[in-house]
Amino acid sequence: MALSLVGARYGFSRYLTHHVSHRWGRSLQVASMSSAAEELAPKKAAMMVIGDEILSGSVQDSNTPWLAKFLRARGVDLVRVEFVPDSFEDIEDSIVRLRRAVSDNGFVFTSGGIGPTHDDITYEAIAKALGLKIELHQGTYERMKVHYAERDIELNESRLRMAHLPSPCEVLPPQDTSWVPLCCVEGNVYVLPGIPRLFTSMIEHHADVFRGHGDIFTKELFSQQGEGDFSEPLRTIASQFKDVRIGSYPNTKWDMSKGDNQHLEYRVKIIVEGRNKDLVDKASSEIENIL
Repeated sequence: MALSLVGARYGFSRYLTHHVSHRWGRSLQVASMSSAAEELAPKKAAMMVIGDEILSGSVQDSNTPWLAKFLRARGVDLVRVEFVPDSFEDIEDSIVRLRRAVSDNGFVFTSGGIGPTHDDITYEAIAKALGLKIELHQGTYERMKVHYAERDIELNESRLRMAHLPSPCEVLPPQDTSWVPLCCVEGNVYVLPGIPRLFTSMIEHHADVFRGHGDIFTKELFSQQGEGDFSEPLRTIASQFKDVRIGSYPNTKWDMSKGDNQHLEYRVKIIVEGRNKDLVDKASSEIENIL
């Protein structure tokens, strides 16, 4: 039974103690403590990937796995991803569901559908879903004029569509080399292009905006056993550690037919993660004992 425990990424969680005194006593203190607890609750994020080309397999989405890793490193849980076609109804329905899934202090990201062609309808669909107007955003328009003039390209009506944003909205300052707006609607919906180079650079440029509370602690364990050899005791451990996520992942290179897998370092990887370091350590120790 080969097993190795690799170094976990440990950070330092931040805690806030909030004391309240008031002549009306405990009722206000309880309300304040509840508010503080909500503020420190783990932040959630959701993502909508938009485009017929994604659903048909013509283009492969790479923004979702990148975003998941980016957010996880900042203490934010990506809890839901939806893939939708270039359809007003589908985009509208999805944005409502995703906002509900993350609550007001979470983040909703959209990827794709903000170009100049007929099927680029993301801005309009989101505005419609949230009861907003579409208006020319002057700052974006001014940056577009400079961008296209420097390249001797006509700023025609089709291109101007990309400067018509949901109103009101907040446009986060773009990078010096880009005119493309990072449009934030209703405080937590971030509308981004689907082009991976732009999607990643625009989020990284505003990385401090997308942070959660505290850290997520992770440990990885590796075994030469098959999942069926330890699935039942692992199920028991998982039931005992409700606040820890435990996932079991077979090595996809393991060849079941030939049985010649001596060159592979492991057969199954188990990931243990959570926001409480002690619980992650205890759960990992229990898992070690069954492998």
